[in-house]
Amino acid sequence: MEIFVPLLIGMTLIWLIGRGTPWNAKVMTLLVTLAVIVLIVALERGGYWPEAFQRR
Repeated sequence: MEIFVPLLIGMTLIWLIGRGTPWNAKVMTLLVTLAVIVLIVALERGGYWPEAFQRR
């Protein structure tokens, strides 16, 4: 739940901000954002995220 709620809020904001843009641009933006979030979470959980950015 710690990851799902901010992810859902971020995707909703992108969706609302992108009103009026073509569907393909909106879907591409959502996919790239989701990929960046998954990459950051994977790096953090794998121990590769810089120590200064970790929450402890």
